[in-house]
Amino acid sequence: MVALFALGLFLYVSYQPRFRLNSAMPADFVDTPLAGSSQHLDPEARIASAYWSSLTNNIQWQYGYGHTLPSDPPPDFTAIHTTGIASEDTATRIRYWHKAQHVWYLPTAWQKQYEWNFNWTTDWVQNGAEAMHRFLERLGN
Repeated sequence: MVALFALGLFLYVSYQPRFRLNSAMPADFVDTPLAGSSQHLDPEARIASAYWSSLTNNIQWQYGYGHTLPSDPPPDFTAIHTTGIASEDTATRIRYWHKAQHVWYLPTAWQKQYEWNFNWTTDWVQNGAEAMHRFLERLGN
């Protein structure tokens, strides 16, 4: 009976929620064109989609759900790979980084999925080693 309870507890703890950015870009991530004409809408939507793709493919793995994004965009936040342009406008990149910082905390930008994760079985070793290292550093100062 104890073994069955231990197995049930192990499986319960191993089936954990994971948050991922939605693959569908939120509507308020697209910057409205300054001119307001339909000519600028398609290129702007394409640029926004490229930056959203960069968020979902690169940035969410570095700064997960609930983490704070840095004030400056990291080098991985780029639209070059998706749009195929040779260079990107720094002002546009920073503008979309600020948009990313805004939508990062919106619950509608994230989806919750449950999946099996057994990393918790070894994470305590790493966390304990880091805590011990910090403790020893404080003793030395």
